[in-house]
Order: sequence, then structure tokens, then C-alpha cells
Amino acid sequence: MIQTNFREIDMEDMDAKAFADSLKSLHANAVMLNTGGIIASYPTKVKEHFQSEYLHGDSLRQMIDACHEAGIRVIARMDFSKIRRPIYEEHPEWAYRTKDGEIVDYNGDVHACICGGYQQEKIFEIIDEVVSELPIDGFFMNMGGFQTKDYSYNYYGICHCESCKKKFRERFGLELPEKEDPDDPLYRKYQIFKQEVQEEFKARVEKAIHTINPEIAIEGIDYSRVESNTEYKRPLPFWQYSAASNTRTMRGIDNTAPFASASVDFIGFAYRVVAVNPEEQELRLWQDVANFGGVDYYLIGRLDNHEDKSGFENVERVFRYSEEHADEYRNISSTADVLLVRGYRWDVEQEQRGWIRALAESHILFDEVEESHIKPEDNISKYKAIVLPDITEIPDWLAEKLDRYAENGGCVIASGNTGKYHTDYPLKCMGIQKIKYLRQDMKSAMLHVEESDLDVFESFEKDRVLYFGDNFLFAEFESSSKGLLKLIPPHHMGPPERCYYTQITDIPGVQVNQYGKGTGVLIPWTPGLLYYRDGYANTFRFMRDLLKNIAQIESVEAAPFSQMIEISMGTAREGRHSLVQVVNNTGHFGTSYFKPVPVYGISLKIPCPQKPEKVSSQTTGLEIPYQWENGKLLLTVDCPEYFEGIKIQY
Repeated sequence: MIQTNFREIDMEDMDAKAFADSLKSLHANAVMLNTGGIIASYPTKVKEHFQSEYLHGDSLRQMIDACHEAGIRVIARMDFSKIRRPIYEEHPEWAYRTKDGEIVDYNGDVHACICGGYQQEKIFEIIDEVVSELPIDGFFMNMGGFQTKDYSYNYYGICHCESCKKKFRERFGLELPEKEDPDDPLYRKYQIFKQEVQEEFKARVEKAIHTINPEIAIEGIDYSRVESNTEYKRPLPFWQYSAASNTRTMRGIDNTAPFASASVDFIGFAYRVVAVNPEEQELRLWQDVANFGGVDYYLIGRLDNHEDKSGFENVERVFRYSEEHADEYRNISSTADVLLVRGYRWDVEQEQRGWIRALAESHILFDEVEESHIKPEDNISKYKAIVLPDITEIPDWLAEKLDRYAENGGCVIASGNTGKYHTDYPLKCMGIQKIKYLRQDMKSAMLHVEESDLDVFESFEKDRVLYFGDNFLFAEFESSSKGLLKLIPPHHMGPPERCYYTQITDIPGVQVNQYGKGTGVLIPWTPGLLYYRDGYANTFRFMRDLLKNIAQIESVEAAPFSQMIEISMGTAREGRHSLVQVVNNTGHFGTSYFKPVPVYGISLKIPCPQKPEKVSSQTTGLEIPYQWENGKLLLTVDCPEYFEGIKIQY
């Protein structure tokens, strides 16, 4: 799919056929078109729907027809987050309000609140008009929910409009919190409130659309989509696995609906017509492919008048591959050993990112899922380990599900402040009797690797200390729990003559609890945060050793190869073939992306229950020599470019 975010002026001289042809030149078979909301890109009859003054070229209807003639599906992009100033003047009650009662007016666009009359009532007239009069195939709403920032990232806080106050008071009998503070119980109620309001709103939108046309695909219901993007002055480090992680998360445990992580062409809001490195765009799209998602490219304006076409060739290459190999990628199910549970897809915590890095760079097959997207009926027993990196809130039913999983032989790994917002620790499998306290002043403290720890932490033969940063959770454990590593308390950091420790305590740095047939592993600090932020091998080897020797997770390495090579695997649901995907991340260097360095001799040991009939390269079509023994497929491949795919036929 290509998302063309039109500026108003792009409709001034629109040529519908030329537009459809430009999409075909990049091998697109779906497009997202600006349709309505802030500005209507078609002649609207809804009074409060602000119509563009630039509708002088071919019409939106002609564009949709031209796309359909070219075999391209059309998704209508709607944005109801703002209203033009003249409409606000007529309906001031529709606006978002700060706690001081001020509105947010950004270039004449006033922020609208999801609880106000515009989003709760008026937009359904607009939806009715769009769905009834335009032959669209899909529907996408941009910037939904509770927006608290403008395009300059100025923060305005929780909305305090009268509609929000009233709704919150009706549900909880309380006044709105004044600020966003996760440690405040009132704010945690507000988070529940936001989720409920958004779910109710989404259900009403679905009913409104599907009552008119049940064949229209709605984002968040019939398909999923997020972005892999950059932003001007965004804090470092850059997230090099953005597209891969987004795609895995939307795939979740067993999602069969279409999903994609869009590669955003531009640098950020302030520079929407200047593209990021072409190599970054191509790498993102290959990460989409390798994790069995769709490919998706998002730019401002039209393809023909876009002023920075530097990435077009790279995008076309991946789109063409996806078109040629579409049949191979249909109905693919992941064959991962590990499930990583993470928070909201738009805001991945650093602790979670570090675990994603460690898993990918250990060449371990893994899935990701948002905690809120796990369902009671989901089959988690297929995973050998489940990682909970700093997941502060765990619903009771999910905690019970995870405990049963461990009791039946699984390994649950929890780190940092997992379970923080619970009176009693929610996971029985961890063997915790009592959480004592969290210290956040542990700088200079370390963990000592004892001789007896080397069975687990085998890579620490030559270096017996491990740093863990500022935070450490102190707790009391059941007798069934075994401690590993020993805490060295904070000690002098200077002058150099006094930089030594004099005490090694018996307080463990990792707690392993036997629970039924399985294991609960508590890491009372945040290795993921350290590895994401600092990237030291000291942390990486700890995580890799733990996964290998406690969780009994195997890497797909037959022999060590570059950590900058990412491996994923899936099998067609009808069982006729499997795909092993190789992504070359060597082009990521510091804050830049370059063409990747060729990597040769990638030696793989792939789980493969039945002997293949044929193994071949998806990029060249050539057969690949292999050995098959004891349910493992042994082969060696090269990755001279961004990507190599291996097709295993049965």
C-alpha cells in the first residue's frame, strides 16, 4: 500500500489516470487517499464539514474509479481530531480544553475532543456521506483518541472539557486527574476511562460503516497498521528494529487479518517533503516482509509532484518482490519459541526494546504481542518462554493464565517493575512472598558471578561482575526459589584510589522459582533498558545466557554469525512450505543508514519436523544444499544485500 497524504493544493491539478499509473509504477495494489474530516476532498453536503477550496482537478470519485480500473483498492483516510476555526466558533463545546479552559488552535485547526459533540455526533453524518457516496474499499481514522500534543510537540495535558468532566464523573463519581502520573490511582482510573471511551467509539464507527457496506475494511478491526518513522530532534538511540517489531506486534499470537508497518518517507513534521535515507526505507520494508506483514509506504503529496524521490527505487524493489512472491506469504504462521509481551504499540518502553534487541541478536525466533491484545482463548502453550519486560499492570485473568502456563512446563521471565501496580504480586509462579521496596539509587552497585553461577552464565568465565544501573527491587521469596548472582552494594566511585568494593552480599541478582513443571524467573532490575540505551556486551551476554540455560531456548545458529543479521521463520497454515527470512542490518551505523555490507556463510540450524522435498532461495530461485537430521535443517546461506528468503517445500 501507498499512503499519499495530499496537501490541499494537490487536488488543484489532479489527473486521476496519471495518479493511478504512478501507483502501478511502484507495484502498489492499495492506496490511502485523504477524504474528509479536517478538510473534505470532495463536494460535501454536511454543513460543518469544511470543504477544500482546491477541488479543480479530477475529482476524488474519478481517482477512486481510476484506481479500481488499475486493480488498486482504495482506503479513505479520515481525520476527526481537529476542526477548522470557523466551525469551532459555531460550536465551541466541541473543542479540547486544558485544565485552565484554553483551546489548542494550530494554524487555524482547533483540537476536537473525542467526548465532544463533533466526534460523538457530527462525524457520523460525514461517515454516512462518505460510505454511501464514494465506492471506497477501506476506512482509516488518523490521530484518534485523546490527543494531548500539537504538531510542535507542545504538551497541553489531559482534556478538561465539560463533556470529559461529565463522562468521567458519571463513570467513577470523581473529578478528572490534573496530570498524567502512572503512580496516581486516579490517573490509572482515567486510563481505564480512555480505553472504554475509545472502544465504545470504535464500535459505533464500525456499526455505522458496516450497516451501509459490510465489505468495507476498517483499520483496527479488519486490518492493522502503524508507522515506522523518525522525527526531528527525537532523542537517541534510533530504533533500528522499528518496522520488524511493529510488524511482529500486529501479527501477535495468531492474528490472521492483514497488517503492515508503514515506512514514513519524511524526516518529521517540520520537514515533510525531505526523505530519510533511501537505505533506511528499504530496510524497514524488508523487515515488514521478513515478519510476514504487508509492505506500506507513506509520503506527503502525490508521487508525481513529490520533490524528494530518492527512496522511490528502493521502495519499488521491495514492492516488486512482494508482488512476485505474494502467494508464498499468504497464511503464514510464525514458528517462534518465545513470546515477548509489550505495552502500547506507539510507545515501546526501553526495557522492552532491549529485550527485542537481545532476542533478535541472539538469533532466537520470537513473537511480540501487546498485553492488551492477549485474549483468554489464545494458545500460549506453544511457546517455550514468555518474557514480561517491565509490564506494570497484569489483569488477574492473565496472571492466572501465565501461572497455569508455567505450571504446565513453560518459563515466565519478568524484569524490572513487572506487576508494580498490584497490592500483591500478581504472578504466583515467581515465588514472591513479599515485595519489600524498590531502590532507585543503586548506581555503582554490581552483581558478582560466583563459580556456581557459571553453569547458567557460562560466558562470564573471564569477567565475574555485571552492572545493572540505578534500580533494584528487593523482595522475599519462597523456599522453592533459588537465587543466582550476588549483590555488591553501592561503593566509592572516586577518587580512583578508593574505587573498590569490600562486600558481597547474599542478595541474589536473579531469582529462579520451580513452579509445577515449569519456571518463574524474576530479574529485579532492567537489563533491557541497559542494553537498549548502552548496548554493552556485559548486559547482552547475561540475557543470552539466561534465555539459553534457564529458559532452554535454542538459537538458530549452527555456527556463530553476525548479530546484525536478523532471522525469522513461519510455516504456511496448510503445511505445504515454510519460509526462513534473513534481514541484513549491517547498514545501520550510528545515526545513519547505508547500503548493507554483504554477509556470507550464515550457518543455520532450523527447526524442521519433516524432511523437505526442496530448499531454495526466494531471491534467486536456486536450490540450496542442506542436511536434515533429528528434526533440524542444516544449511548455509549468503545475504549480499538487504534480504534473503529461503523456501522449504514439503
